Amino acid sequence: MHRTLRFQLIAIVVATVASVLAMSQWLDTTFSERALERDLKEHALLVLSTVDSLWGRSDPEGLAHKLTAMVEGSRDVVAIDLFRLNGDLPEVVLTTRGAEVPPALSAGQARQLAREGSLSTRLPGPDGADIWRVARPLQRAGSVIGAAQVDVSLAEAASLKRGLRTIDAIFLVLSIAFISLALAFFLERRVARPVAALVGGMQQAETGALGARVGFSGSGEFAFLASSFNRMLSRIEDLTAGLESRVRQATRALADRNRELAEANEKLWRARLELGRSERLAALGQMAATIAHELGTPLNSILGYTQLLLREDPLPEHAAKLAIVESQVQRMIETIRSVLDRTRDRQRAPVALQPLVAEVLGLVSTRLVGRDLVAINEVPAGLPPVPGDVAGLRQVLLNLLTNA
Repeated sequence: MHRTLRFQLIAIVVATVASVLAMSQWLDTTFSERALERDLKEHALLVLSTVDSLWGRSDPEGLAHKLTAMVEGSRDVVAIDLFRLNGDLPEVVLTTRGAEVPPALSAGQARQLAREGSLSTRLPGPDGADIWRVARPLQRAGSVIGAAQVDVSLAEAASLKRGLRTIDAIFLVLSIAFISLALAFFLERRVARPVAALVGGMQQAETGALGARVGFSGSGEFAFLASSFNRMLSRIEDLTAGLESRVRQATRALADRNRELAEANEKLWRARLELGRSERLAALGQMAATIAHELGTPLNSILGYTQLLLREDPLPEHAAKLAIVESQVQRMIETIRSVLDRTRDRQRAPVALQPLVAEVLGLVSTRLVGRDLVAINEVPAGLPPVPGDVAGLRQVLLNLLTNA
């Protein structure tokens, strides 16, 4: 088995297992952290309930001593503050922070406490670990007379989270190493060796040793492949013997076919020469038709202006020359018409008559100058197109107007 494929299989399996394990460990750590933080919140509320029960039942000095003992006896409780409402503003009456100034409650926070019953805020602590600051109102006879506030450290939760992540990382690395080794051993024993045996047999057969056979014991898929491969080699040996005799027969038949093919190629070459000659003649005809079409319009204009000059009583020497020009241009026009008639490919298409008549009238307009003739286009502009050959219709209209 090729090492690259083996490494790819190991990498895919390990990556899949590692992803599942990492996701599972992340979820476990996240849920554990949230559960611990929830327990710390509940512990803070329990401390506040204890403070509420002590409020008003002990003198201030005794209450301060009890609160200090509660803070010192707990790993999580950082500080406890007591507030009394002075109007709408809470003022500090007792704190376990010593010389440190306790955080004051605003009037808005006091109203929120009275409305919701508790107030929790996550804040950065002095030692780098976050704290939960939980407060609840102090009530007597149904009225809010103050508030109690406790700070609970999340250092233990952070430490537990770091410990869990370390354990998860070690477990993940060990799992990846074990899975990689187990998978590599399995692929080497159950896949790589059988594949190597099959490849060796194929290489021998490739060199022409069709008598080679692959020996593989067992009843798995690779044993079936080896048996099929051996049967295939036996079949190829039989086919090769029959094929050699057929090749000799086919060689003789091929010689006959080659002779016939040479004769056919000779005929084909002559036909191609004839076809090329015909195509060149067709191309020349198309080019002649294009040139004739492009020259037709200017020659008609020259003929019209020549006839116009002849009607203006030129000098005799000029009239003779103009008559020669008129006859030669007329001859060229007739030649072009003859070429167009021989090369034009009649194609029927929708023809708009009004623009076509206007175009032809423009071509013969010079011949009407000096005569008492007026050409009027009375074809309706909205007339629908009719099927026909636009070039042929143009030539017919031009001939009619010229002869008229």
